[in-house]
Amino acid sequence: MSVDVLCGKCGAKIVNMRMLKSVREVIRPYNNKCPSCGQTLSSSEFTVDIQKN
Repeated sequence: MSVDVLCGKCGAKIVNMRMLKSVREVIRPYNNKCPSCGQTLSSSEFTVDIQKN
């Protein structure tokens, strides 16, 4: 199973994870900003959307 982390503003894929990591760990390499649109990413403001493939 894999997990996509998407920007809430523009929908760009930030990262695809094969193993779950903390939200802080995922957004840290991007300086807490979406690399596509520059939206500030917050580890306290996120949602989970599960889709069956």
